[in-house]
Amino acid sequence: MDSILIQDIIREKNKLELLVCNLSLQARSLKNIDNNGRKVSASDLIAYQIGWGKCLIRWYEAGINNEIIEMPGDGFLKWDYVGLAQHFYKTYCYDSFDQQMNIFQQTVLRIFEIIQIEHQTGNLDRIGVWSWCTLPSGKQWPLSKWIKVNTAAPYKRAVNLIKKASCAYTIL
Repeated sequence: MDSILIQDIIREKNKLELLVCNLSLQARSLKNIDNNGRKVSASDLIAYQIGWGKCLIRWYEAGINNEIIEMPGDGFLKWDYVGLAQHFYKTYCYDSFDQQMNIFQQTVLRIFEIIQIEHQTGNLDRIGVWSWCTLPSGKQWPLSKWIKVNTAAPYKRAVNLIKKASCAYTIL
């Protein structure tokens, strides 16, 4: 098991979950978080994490099955980050916060399974194994970096965005 990567993901996921779970129900859905000039809610940010996690899982599973990998996917053929974010907010918005957090947890657990499998095969940190781990520039990343960029890093960013919004309201 690649314990460092899993520990990084767990640490950042736990910070995000704790922060969001400590918000009131109303605060979770309040679109008061500035995300690149667009107002989003904490619930939207969780939906965003689920969306990228699901993409990561889909890319991995398509690669394992030797299928053509549609990137970024979900009907998007180009890297339209604003459009993808809006899509994730709608697609991974659930009737209850508990349901959303359960889906988030399931998504992360599946990513942990992928990490464990690929660590055991020795492919987690190898460059060139996964064609879909290639940036538009042509630079190739190992699966471990691709996973971190789609999990721990955006979890940490979401925490910072929520804290920044919370501070703004605390000052007022």
